[in-house]
Amino acid sequence: MLEREWVTVRDPAHDHRHYTFDVSFLLSNYQCIYGAGCPSVHPDVQDPVMGCCQHGAYLNEDDDADELVRLVDEELSPQTMQHHARAQADGLLTEDEEGEVLTRVVDGACVFLNGAGFAAGEGCALHHLAERRGEHHMTHKPTVCWQVPIHRTIDEQVANDGATLEVHTIAAFERGHWGEGGADFGWWCLDDDTAFTGREPVFRSMEAELRTMVGDVVYDELAGYLTRRGRQRHRVTFLPTVH
Repeated sequence: MLEREWVTVRDPAHDHRHYTFDVSFLLSNYQCIYGAGCPSVHPDVQDPVMGCCQHGAYLNEDDDADELVRLVDEELSPQTMQHHARAQADGLLTEDEEGEVLTRVVDGACVFLNGAGFAAGEGCALHHLAERRGEHHMTHKPTVCWQVPIHRTIDEQVANDGATLEVHTIAAFERGHWGEGGADFGWWCLDDDTAFTGREPVFRSMEAELRTMVGDVVYDELAGYLTRRGRQRHRVTFLPTVH
């Protein structure tokens, strides 16, 4: 059964770097429903503000932990970050049992999460900081927070000339990508039809994120292809992979 469509774009600036894109997802009309019906990632915790923030934000090699600490110390305050005092008293970051670094969880969610009714705005304090400055919301947020529900994997293969070929796969972030335990929580980003009601396809609505991930030249090549591909069908239905 046909399930998903893919396309690969070679990076003209790097002969040994290719990007493989999930066409089906990027042409879908997904949109984030945070604060607009998202029931959070735990079915037993019905909190429209928590969304996918309940586990804290895991940092990767692209994130600057020192910059996050600086933002708390110099740019945010108790008036703009609900758990500002806790972040300074107990520390902003922590480690899980496997040594992975993540933001501290306070009152059941990421320390940066402003709860319902907070005067400076509900939701991510870093998101609101960017908006107050007129910047894109991904400016200060950890990578996983602004990429979701897009997921990137990087594999090293052998090119025809024997050199290492770097293959970046840009696809929908599904339960399996969370590893063991991913099937146990509600991944409403892709599991609920109410999240597929956007007016634009994902490659347009998340253009800034995709350009950051792959660069302008690769994005422009991708966008041209997807624009032509999208004209060939009125509506694209995205079907999560089930294994």
